[in-house]
Amino acid sequence: MANDAAAWAERATNDMLTAPDWDSNIELCDIINMDTSQANEAVNVLKKQLGSTNPRVQILALYALESLSKNCGENVYQLIADCDILTDMVEIVKEKPDLNVREKILSLLDIWQEAFGGRGGQYPQYYNAYSELKSAGIEFPPRMQSSPPLFTPPQTQPVPSDEDAAFQAMLLGDDAYSLSMEEILSAEGLVDVLMDMLGALGPGNPEGLKEELIVDLVEQSRTYQRRVMTLVNTTTDEELLCKGLALNDNLQLVLQHHDDMSSVPSNGSSMTIDNSSCSASQQQS
Repeated sequence: MANDAAAWAERATNDMLTAPDWDSNIELCDIINMDTSQANEAVNVLKKQLGSTNPRVQILALYALESLSKNCGENVYQLIADCDILTDMVEIVKEKPDLNVREKILSLLDIWQEAFGGRGGQYPQYYNAYSELKSAGIEFPPRMQSSPPLFTPPQTQPVPSDEDAAFQAMLLGDDAYSLSMEEILSAEGLVDVLMDMLGALGPGNPEGLKEELIVDLVEQSRTYQRRVMTLVNTTTDEELLCKGLALNDNLQLVLQHHDDMSSVPSNGSSMTIDNSSCSASQQQS
């Protein structure tokens, strides 16, 4: 396995991993940089793993693809496009995958299309994938100001990020991880879109609730609501807590509105959290 890029790609996406295996990702990048002829087999392995039914494997494949794109240059950029990985990513998002897989795909597509110059850039396939989802009404997560640029020198020792910590928590159990401030802002935008769409339907059109985009937004809202509960029980950041409580109120409102319109009894989607301490804190400040 010493110099076999495909084997290292398999190792980097092993379903027993509980976090990205950065040593394997770095070794994979080093091998491809020394022998570019191995890139094709490695990318094909990652394409196969991205198509797994296991969200854990899909996320690991996305991290490996991100590492290759940051460290291995034009050969990999072209292979990602030529092997239809971008098309696969678009289809995965449309099929309403695990929320973490969805967010990672959207984040990567946004970073890639911008780095390659958008519509008129060197690799328009990246922009086309991004644009297709945008046109379908998919809401992309806000960009983090602290995000490193795509074109960075290879790192010998990667620095763990908040995203890595959230990913590790995800691997240990669904909805076991909390919310970042950026994700709260993204969720607030999602709530606004869903509320507008429900308002446009009107009370006499319950069939409209079956529209794919509305179903998708409702599922994401329920997932965000569970994650707010984790946030409330774990965070010591007062500002984050108050933002989370406000988000929970808005999630309750839009989900209750949806449930009322569908005339289906709520199945426990509405969670009540005491935000009196947050209100008191805000009044004191």
